[in-house]
Amino acid sequence: MEGHALKITSSVNSNVSIEAVPGHFVTSHSHINYYIDITKIKHRHRMAKDAAGLLAEPYASTTPVDTIICMDGSEILAAYLAEELTKEDMMSVNRNQSIHIVPPEFNSNGQMIFRDNLQHMVHGKNVLLLIASITTGKTLHRVLECVDYYGGKVVGVSSVFSAKESVDGVGVHAIFTAEDIPNYHTYSHRDCPQCKQGVKIDALVNSYGYSAL
Repeated sequence: MEGHALKITSSVNSNVSIEAVPGHFVTSHSHINYYIDITKIKHRHRMAKDAAGLLAEPYASTTPVDTIICMDGSEILAAYLAEELTKEDMMSVNRNQSIHIVPPEFNSNGQMIFRDNLQHMVHGKNVLLLIASITTGKTLHRVLECVDYYGGKVVGVSSVFSAKESVDGVGVHAIFTAEDIPNYHTYSHRDCPQCKQGVKIDALVNSYGYSAL
C-alpha cells in the first residue's frame, strides 16, 4: 500500500508530513477513501517534536493545561507537546509547570475509564485532548463524555489529522485536515459508493495502523 501513498507536507513546517493512501478502507465507524498514515509523526522523535510545536501554538500563550489525555498511542507526541507548553518562555502560561500525560484505559465492555490512582490527574484539571486522527468524531465524543464524567475541564482538542472542525461544539486544532487530501471522503457503511460498486475493501484501519485484507 505504501507504494501508492501521497506525501502531504505541512505548509508551516516542511519537516512534518503524513502519507495518504488511496483505496477502500474501513474504520470502526465508517468507510473512507484514504488511509491517513501518521506513523512517522508518532514514532520518529524528531518529527514528533516538530509536530508538537505546531500543536502547541494555539494554547501556549493563552491556555492553562494541567493534563494531556492522549489517544491512539500518541504518548511520545504528548510528551513533546507538554515540553513545548512548559518551556521557559515569557509568553507561555504553563512555563515551568509539570503537565500530567494520561492515556485512558478501556475495560472489557469497551468503556473508557481512569483508574483510581489516575483520577486526580483529571478531576478538576484543565485537560487538553490529543487524538492522533479524527474521522467521524465518534471517538472524540466518547472522550469528551469520559472527561466530563471524571470531572475534568476540556480546554482544547489537538489532532494530527482531522476531518472534523468541531465535535459537540468543541473546536479541533489539527495539523492536517480533509482539505489537505485530494477528494477525501468518509461514508457510513450504508452509503459507501465503493461498496455499491462492488469494490473490495483494501484494509481495516484505525489510528494505530492497518490490516490488509
